[in-house]
Amino acid sequence: MGNLSLPELATRYRIHNIYGANIAYFSSKEGGKSDLRAMDDRICCYELNLILQGSARVEIAGKIHLLSPGSLMALTPFQPAKCCLAQDTIAEGLLIDRAFYDSIPTTDSDTDVSIPGLPSRFNTIYQLTESQKNELSGIFQQIQKAIHFMHLYKMEMIQSLLHICKLYISELPFKDNVLTPDFRHKENIYKIFLHLAEINFRKERQIQFYADKLGITTTYLSRVVKEISGNTVNDQLSRRVYHEACNLLKTTTMTMGEIAFDLGFKDQSAFTNFFKLHAHCSPKEYKKSSQEASGVV
Repeated sequence: MGNLSLPELATRYRIHNIYGANIAYFSSKEGGKSDLRAMDDRICCYELNLILQGSARVEIAGKIHLLSPGSLMALTPFQPAKCCLAQDTIAEGLLIDRAFYDSIPTTDSDTDVSIPGLPSRFNTIYQLTESQKNELSGIFQQIQKAIHFMHLYKMEMIQSLLHICKLYISELPFKDNVLTPDFRHKENIYKIFLHLAEINFRKERQIQFYADKLGITTTYLSRVVKEISGNTVNDQLSRRVYHEACNLLKTTTMTMGEIAFDLGFKDQSAFTNFFKLHAHCSPKEYKKSSQEASGVV
């Protein structure tokens, strides 16, 4: 089973209504596989999937759920799911990057304490009335239009529409919570690990540090991170360091030595070797190509 980012999902399932790596709209009316008709992946983003017509069978955390017209499936990132739609089923929905979703304001008091703005009532199946189904579909389609709208404030427009979508869903009565207690516990551990990693990744990249902070063994932390994300603890930390290195190379005037020190490497040579392993080019080459791409001489 994969661990797909939003752009990777868009490519695999031929989704064309996508705004950067932030949000995508999918619909079975577009043909092809753009409706995630036979999805069997662990994805790195939120998913809202609304059944307009027909039926679907989904398996989440080993439990089977049958969806009918008006069923809305709302899943958090990294939740393993298998989805099979009948050929005559019409469905539409949104895929939302985790960071983009968390940037949207929320008035829901049912939030995760370690990462504010993450409603725990995701991983839920809602059953909507006909009017509710049409209203939510209308919001989805407004987001689709905004994705293609040429406007100076496109980002703000999409954020506002997504905020409306979140508020609308927060008022819906849910039919079935599909998150098992065991998975919820592991997901909470993983989210706290991400929170700790975001604060400490520059200086702390040993699994023992994070296990001690969480009060669990390194073996259990390794197993939880692998199960939830599909990656190892080292992979997660290395990826975060690499992304920050790319950001510093592109957006600052820091020297290679300064970046190496900022990211906790013992010297510039160690940083260069690390960066080459991930980017397949040196930091200087990456910085030069980034400047050329942005028109900076």
